[in-house]
Amino acid sequence: MIQLLPYEQCPEMPWKNGQGVTREIYRCPATNDYDWRISVATIRHDGPFSRFPGYLRNISVLEGEGMYLTVDGEKSPLIPPFQATDFNGESDVSCIIQGGPLLDFNVIYKADATKAAVSWLREGTWTHQQGTQLLFNAGESLEIDVSGERHVLQPYDSLLISAPATIRVVSAAPSLFARVTLSA
Repeated sequence: MIQLLPYEQCPEMPWKNGQGVTREIYRCPATNDYDWRISVATIRHDGPFSRFPGYLRNISVLEGEGMYLTVDGEKSPLIPPFQATDFNGESDVSCIIQGGPLLDFNVIYKADATKAAVSWLREGTWTHQQGTQLLFNAGESLEIDVSGERHVLQPYDSLLISAPATIRVVSAAPSLFARVTLSA
């Protein structure tokens, strides 16, 4: 299956702790007890993150200068844009944003059911055999060929691929995208 996920159609929802807003790109399965979820969140102020017991998390800054995360009392160096950072969803986590509000890209996945990897890329050709891949466009228009089928992603659109395929980025313009690989 190949599914285009336009950003403008992604629902907005408040954070579990009420401190911000998330735009959910996709969750699998589409229940409260999901195995994984991918979203984009707006962080307007320094403060705590919601806890997700039983889940692991990966976060990347999309817009803004960066942030510092304090995870279980240990403060990170500055996390710049497009640097994937992992932490445990059960941890006590807070952030200090650098230079004003920011937008971030989040992958939350069940520690005992799913493995996830996030890579930020500008180009590439690869073969997808099993599991699921989600490609998230963080740049201008992104053109992707999936086994001979062309797809165009506008900024913050995603493409969900859950069937074997050969994937090739064919954009002529400079591109930047996240490749999220999810497997059982």
